Amino acid sequence: MRRLAFLSVVVLTAAACGGSDGESTTTTTEPATSTTAESTVSTTVADATTTTAATTGSGGQLVVTTVSFGASPYVVITNIGDETGSLAGHFLCQRPSYAGLPDDDVAAGEAIAFSLGGDGFTPPEGVTASDEVLDLGGLSNTGGEIGLYTSSDFSSSDDIISYVEWGSGDHGRSATAVAAGIWGGFVPTTDATLSLVAQTLPALSADDWGEG
Repeated sequence: MRRLAFLSVVVLTAAACGGSDGESTTTTTEPATSTTAESTVSTTVADATTTTAATTGSGGQLVVTTVSFGASPYVVITNIGDETGSLAGHFLCQRPSYAGLPDDDVAAGEAIAFSLGGDGFTPPEGVTASDEVLDLGGLSNTGGEIGLYTSSDFSSSDDIISYVEWGSGDHGRSATAVAAGIWGGFVPTTDATLSLVAQTLPALSADDWGEG
């Protein structure tokens, strides 16, 4: 495995894997280019609190910290733990779409951005851009969810480690995140919302998120 240190990396296509409830896993490997950016994650990480959220099982603590909308949507995952964390075996979800993450390491305090399609993206300042392009079935700023899992058992509250939903409540994996004790409420958005950024880490409820 390779240590991420603010360098772009080429990653292997994650193997497609269905969840325990029979849903499909999708991902693509188109290369990403750069057009837009947010710049708030790197300042948020320094103030992270790491005592209440689930860990990755490898010493790190991986959490979703940015969801960016528009023509080139992306998701940022940050390691707010004090040891290196591995993305191996992890999945992002927006039910019913699930995408496996590449087998890479994320050092403590570092972050990696994944394109969700479009013409390309520029990650926030100080965040590594992955070459992996993930397919989560589109991303609307008026309603949706992003969950981070340590396995393909998508109905398991033991395996979901980070979650955010916006626009409305009761999305496909909301109940799983609530059962895991890592979520409550939903982040209000409009059709003018450009991005959502975690303001408090770990972000365990809608109150911990704001517009970027």
